Amino acid sequence: MNSSVGEVLQLPLSPQSSNVIDTLEQAFEELANDIQYQAGVRVSVPGVGRLYGLRVPMLREMAGKIVRVYSGDTQALKAIASDIWARGSREHRLVALFMMAKAKLTPFERWDLGLQFIQDVQNWEICDQLCMALLGQALAEDPEYMNEIETWVEDDDLWIRRAAVVTPILLRRAKYQPDLALELDRRTLAICQALIDDGEKYIRKAVDWSIREVIGRNYDLARDWMIEQAAGLPSKISRSALKKAAKKLMPADYDSFICIIEGNI
Repeated sequence: MNSSVGEVLQLPLSPQSSNVIDTLEQAFEELANDIQYQAGVRVSVPGVGRLYGLRVPMLREMAGKIVRVYSGDTQALKAIASDIWARGSREHRLVALFMMAKAKLTPFERWDLGLQFIQDVQNWEICDQLCMALLGQALAEDPEYMNEIETWVEDDDLWIRRAAVVTPILLRRAKYQPDLALELDRRTLAICQALIDDGEKYIRKAVDWSIREVIGRNYDLARDWMIEQAAGLPSKISRSALKKAAKKLMPADYDSFICIIEGNI
């Protein structure tokens, strides 16, 4: 019979980082019995590095338990998460991120921690989860962070460039006034435009994702932007990304878009 997270992860009473990590790693070892899943992660996440092969829901459950047990000490939770992150495996880093997603942090704390962690990112899975847990949530609470995000489009690190595109995706959680929300989506599309011809496929895939999100949030803005891009003689790479995103348009708008972009070939 397989053990559950609740049975295996018996946390110490005190939030001493080394003791918490020892207990967490024991749980990793005991629950890492899905060889097929581990092999699948290695294929789907190139550059994943060291991993135990635990599924994401299980890691979220572990993170949630740690946060609940030490919920009265946010600073201890941050310290534990930083030390867990430093251990470097896929599972360590995902648990650290899921902890910080659940912890009660200020936007500045999320942003600061995200900037620390992003220097270590080496694959799309950790990049995207970091953007969701830290950078994106900070942006959803404080629009001023968009100023810094816009500077990342020219960064040499492909994962920082990907973060420039993925971080604004969490604007779907923001509760900004309509004018501000519209302006942030305009700036998001400008980031997409700057990176739509990027040589890295992981950037272009994120561009497609981000455009789709803007279509969902501000349909008219996104539709008009896409029509403008289609009419602007986009490159072969750009056309591919735009066509994928255009599948989210309404049928009549999609047909108009395809007519324009195919007419420019």
